[in-house]
Amino acid sequence: MGCIMFYIYRSKVGTFSIEFDDRDAGTVKLCIGGFWLGSYKTAQDAAQSVRLRVTGWYDWDRLKDFDVPCDLSEWENL
Repeated sequence: MGCIMFYIYRSKVGTFSIEFDDRDAGTVKLCIGGFWLGSYKTAQDAAQSVRLRVTGWYDWDRLKDFDVPCDLSEWENL
């Protein structure tokens, strides 16, 4: 059995998660509250879209005045 990867980041607009995308082998998916936002080649790429506020989730992407995780090391690894 392979490793399970699951990262979460609790933000003021909801909880983001990054996990293996079972629909597309070799990719990860970014979700918020269980809602799929996109697939990425790496977990770092998904975390960067959160940092840059280009997730496609309007409530998150429009926010500007608070700290965000700089990289995946600031996410919880479950």
